[in-house]
Amino acid sequence: MRQPRPVDALVAEIGSTTTVVSAFDGLSEYPAATPCLVGQGVAGTSVADGDVTSGVNAARAQLEAAAGPLAPSLTLATSSAAGGLRMTVHGLTQRMTAMAAREAALGAGGVVEYVTAGRLRDHDLREIDAVKPNLILLAGGVEGGDCDTVLFNAGRLAELEARPIVVYAGNSVVCTDAQELMERAGFKVKLTNNVYPSIDELDIVPARAVIHDAFEEHITHAPGMERIGEVVNGRILPTPGAVLIAAERLADEVGDLVVVDVGGATTDVHSITDGSPEIGALMIEPQPHSKRTVEGDLGTYVSAKHVVKMLAQQERPTQLPPPLPSTPQEVEAALTLTHFAAVTGVQRHAGQLAHLYMPTGRQTVARGRDLTACRLVIGTGGALTRLPGGEALLADARAKSGGGERLLPPPDARVTLDRDYIFACCGALFAHFDGAAVLALMRASAAI
Repeated sequence: MRQPRPVDALVAEIGSTTTVVSAFDGLSEYPAATPCLVGQGVAGTSVADGDVTSGVNAARAQLEAAAGPLAPSLTLATSSAAGGLRMTVHGLTQRMTAMAAREAALGAGGVVEYVTAGRLRDHDLREIDAVKPNLILLAGGVEGGDCDTVLFNAGRLAELEARPIVVYAGNSVVCTDAQELMERAGFKVKLTNNVYPSIDELDIVPARAVIHDAFEEHITHAPGMERIGEVVNGRILPTPGAVLIAAERLADEVGDLVVVDVGGATTDVHSITDGSPEIGALMIEPQPHSKRTVEGDLGTYVSAKHVVKMLAQQERPTQLPPPLPSTPQEVEAALTLTHFAAVTGVQRHAGQLAHLYMPTGRQTVARGRDLTACRLVIGTGGALTRLPGGEALLADARAKSGGGERLLPPPDARVTLDRDYIFACCGALFAHFDGAAVLALMRASAAI
């Protein structure tokens, strides 16, 4: 029997349809050694069968059939299975604290199922109970501002049937009062910075870190995920949150960028940018430096029927592909869905120019996300990186020559792929290895 080969890390990316296990080495000895991807194995995700370890072990077995037995020093995981991190978000005003809290939740990798602004009503409580969130993000009030609404909402949340983890990210003046109120009702409460400390100011990064901790606590008890601790001895992150971490670290090196992840259930778009100064002068609402949007109706398998319906409305009929297409017809169908999901996802993520007619004449303003300073667009996820022609599909997500109202990446932005399909893995690796070593993996994968 062959002796196991020591490697630095295994990372399992547990998706809605497939589980990918990747092995990495050369990270702990960088720069004396060159970080590398040793190999990957793929299997169907087995959470729905009641035991996530079956799929993880099957993917690892495929990996070791090619690379030989492995002895990792560290085993990590990212997950979007078991429904991901279902969240509800509650703030004071729709365009201020509720918006800031939603940005924090999405940036952490949450699936935001319900958002409210103002005082919670009976209808809202019924909606929250129907969602069955894994986590509630409660915000409201700038620092030293309104206290009554967030305390009222803490009291209303105490009436819920379930007891999910609550992250308090509102006015710090009453954070202890809100915490005590909810803990007396049986909730576990985690405190973080106010996500909207003053007008037109966002502070969402601390909340993201607390949400990641809460996710790790939740996921080990999610149905089908209970045994994940048997195969993982390091962190477990939400896959979208891990991709955003990776995108942020890469942007620090190479500049403003967009990362597009077309998956079986959703299409996630991540952008790291402050936009262009010209558009910034027209902006009428604050935007975070790092932003993620998730499109639940744009996927190539779980939500593929929605994409097929939208294509039919455009007189572009196509069939539903299987999770792992193999025949030419299945591949062609998957390519059609992937192209539509990528282009539509970026268009929804981007903001646009608008024209207001004032007594003094027409005024141009900018709303939403400005991607015009992003000169790099990277595709990740199984669909874009494993189907043929992913770069060509993604290229159509850029602005057309001649511009337009939508604030898309420029026509000459470079388009490339995470060819090794490791960005989510790298997001998890950053917490354990030299950042320069992990960045070397990402740059090699995307050829940048």
